[in-house]
Amino acid sequence: MSYELRTGTPQDCRGIFETHLAAFTIESGSARWERARRLAFDCPHEHVVMVDDRGGVIGVVHIGDEWIQVGRCAVLKGDVGSVSVRPELQGQGLGTRMMRWTVEHLRGSGYHLSRLGGLMHFYSRFGYEPFPRRFVEVDLQSVRGGGRRIPGSEIYGDPGEWPGEVRPYDEARDFAARVRLRCEFDAGRSGARQVSPEAEPPEHPAPPDPQAMRWVYERDGAVLGYLFAVESPMEARGEETVFSVAEFACDQAHPDAAGALMRTLLSRVSEHEPARVTSRLPFDQGLVEALQLSGVGLELSERHQAVAGNMILVLDLAATLRQVAPELSARLGDSLVADWQGAVEIAIPSRGACPGGDPAAVTAAAALPGEACRLIIAAGEVSVDDGPGPIDLRVEITQAQFVKALFGIAALTELAPIRQIDLTPTQRGLLDALFPRTQTGSGPWG
Repeated sequence: MSYELRTGTPQDCRGIFETHLAAFTIESGSARWERARRLAFDCPHEHVVMVDDRGGVIGVVHIGDEWIQVGRCAVLKGDVGSVSVRPELQGQGLGTRMMRWTVEHLRGSGYHLSRLGGLMHFYSRFGYEPFPRRFVEVDLQSVRGGGRRIPGSEIYGDPGEWPGEVRPYDEARDFAARVRLRCEFDAGRSGARQVSPEAEPPEHPAPPDPQAMRWVYERDGAVLGYLFAVESPMEARGEETVFSVAEFACDQAHPDAAGALMRTLLSRVSEHEPARVTSRLPFDQGLVEALQLSGVGLELSERHQAVAGNMILVLDLAATLRQVAPELSARLGDSLVADWQGAVEIAIPSRGACPGGDPAAVTAAAALPGEACRLIIAAGEVSVDDGPGPIDLRVEITQAQFVKALFGIAALTELAPIRQIDLTPTQRGLLDALFPRTQTGSGPWG
């Protein structure tokens, strides 16, 4: 039997859907089942498919596109998921073939980065490296206070009184405000999903649904925030009920908007105690303080998994740096080393299997060679050259470390390999200017 790999077409819709259902145990009619159906029938072109010599789909990989901001620029990430092979053909290396083809497809299609979640010993053979995830969570368990246990329903059962009004989201009335708030909330925030201010409203807007957890906060006729949440049974541990904040944005000049929306959600969730609310809100100190002052206790969680979890791949280092060069130039111009001139080489070694993984994977991963390119800094501008030439400073880091610095999760000078370099004060100032730690968006990269 021979197999062909290609991108999906409308004729593949049913095969994509049935292959995904066959590969995973998914309850018919569940949210996961509905998502698989929607992706298969609405977006077949977002899939890599493996077909047999009769044209039947026997394997599927989904690729989701997301532009992620780096300051005022953005890079394109391919989110890889739903890697599926029909059960009767599993164990024959077809998943490995699909993933190798998928990575080459991403590299040749203009993507800068790729992200996925899964078993690290398997996906490391294609060059992916472990990468952290961030969550902001509220746990509605009872807490001890004043010598007694206070249940979550007592803490959060009353949403409180606010200067404005929380009401159900009305798509026809609130869509433009939602887009505006999202753009303003994440303006210049590295690591956040890029949203176009010209987003078109839906042709058939949904009416307000008082039962849905979709609210806006309105004050003096102005919408100052919105929050959308859903129940997430796949995230539950034990007997708890888990709800996820799917979308949130607020006018940060009005901290009451954040407090009112979150308290409204927690009031609804408290009916399901024990319960937990999880979100990908940014680790933003202003937002954390606003929520804490509104009586919402938070846990900021950064998870570094080692067996199965989030992974990242840099598909093209030079193209990624070219994409963000205008932002690097602007950062340099605002710094104390704006007149520095020279070349900084950034190098990523060849991608191999993660520690503890299958030794045989190292050979497979060797097909992903190391990359190096130079940031040429002259007259206050940063450009990128991937050819040989003079170097004033060389930085060698893993691709996961590079992405942490790219999104501002960590400053470049905080990373272990850079701490081992004997930098001059000027060199340290230069690297801090180009790749500083910032208040980073927490969703699309994890």
